[in-house]
Amino acid sequence: MEFRRIEYFLVLAEKLNFTKAAQKLFISTPALTKQIRLLEEELGLTLFTRSTHNVELTEEGLLCRNQFSSVKAHYDEALKVVKEAANSRRRVIRIGFFAPLPKNELVNPIVHMLTSEFPELEFDFSTNSLDGLREQVKNREIDLGFTNAHEFEDWIGCDRIIFKTVPAQIVVSDKHPWVRSVKDRITEKDLEEAEILLMIKHGPYEFNSFYARVRTRLRTFVPDFDTLLIELEKGKGFAVFPKAFNDMEHSRFVFYDLPEKLAFRFHTMCSCSSSNKNPDVRKIFSLIKTRKSDFSF
Repeated sequence: MEFRRIEYFLVLAEKLNFTKAAQKLFISTPALTKQIRLLEEELGLTLFTRSTHNVELTEEGLLCRNQFSSVKAHYDEALKVVKEAANSRRRVIRIGFFAPLPKNELVNPIVHMLTSEFPELEFDFSTNSLDGLREQVKNREIDLGFTNAHEFEDWIGCDRIIFKTVPAQIVVSDKHPWVRSVKDRITEKDLEEAEILLMIKHGPYEFNSFYARVRTRLRTFVPDFDTLLIELEKGKGFAVFPKAFNDMEHSRFVFYDLPEKLAFRFHTMCSCSSSNKNPDVRKIFSLIKTRKSDFSF
């Protein structure tokens, strides 16, 4: 018996709809129909009753669903164990970057150093959002995370190496009314009358943080940093982030200091879960800590 037919059967038993089941399995409806028919012929049982509008499990189908579900659970667990064993032998280190980090000054040198110093290891590099990286590090979905973090963020349970600390600043396009009116500083009243651009977060903005305290006329949420920059270019809203992002020093954006009562800082840093005792990860983390002065920007 082909195991894929058991998987097809279980999906159809869940959906009770050939079209929906086929879509979930990424096969055509006729192909699913054929595989179910072959399974029924192999078992010598009728597993489903079919009418124009309904698909229902027969008594034998219910029995097969219960038995096959247990088989599928054991299969999935066995596959997980095998994959984990294979990964442990491969010694894969998962590293996440916040995409807007400076490429030439930080990201590329880090990648070059790791691949040169540890040729025996495999590196899985990925990118994510600010809060996405933090959750990945805390949940040990990645081994190391390189990011810009607000100083008020909760990194309890994580070890950190801070490369640079810079103030958060108000960022606007050169088309923004503040620039056109030649403002030399921004007040809390200016912020209250303006629109702030914020990236969508998986969780709420931290309690008592700048984002919870600042008052603005309008809050507009965007899905990612690239979209935020596009919206800034239109000249309507403002954002708050540091110059420690890729190529910000050479951009056409205009930076203002935050009002003193709202000022805060960003840390550009490498983070690792304190519970991650993988010796390869610890060795890499120690090397980065020793050589952090090499990454100046």
